[in-house]
Amino acid sequence: MVEPCNSVPWDNMPTPLQLALARGHRWLAMLESGEAKSMKEIARREGVDDSYVSRMVNLTTLAPNIVAAILDETLPPEVTLFELAAGTPLLWEEQRGRVEWD
Repeated sequence: MVEPCNSVPWDNMPTPLQLALARGHRWLAMLESGEAKSMKEIARREGVDDSYVSRMVNLTTLAPNIVAAILDETLPPEVTLFELAAGTPLLWEEQRGRVEWD
């Protein structure tokens, strides 16, 4: 007999990296749709610094395998949000080179 699983994926709390990635995509969508005219406007609405908004929006340019690792929680633990969000290279190969994969 198979025991039912008491935990389902949507029962788990998102990690800080997952939340940051979601914020970045939401804020980029606000800019693209015209809901917000600038990152400064988003920062004012959200009560955060505009450089924080900029760094979170940078996460939307991450290589697909890095995004998958964030969502699957398989990113090496030594990789920090700041490393991914600040000064992110635009080329995916360069991004991958910054992440130490097991």
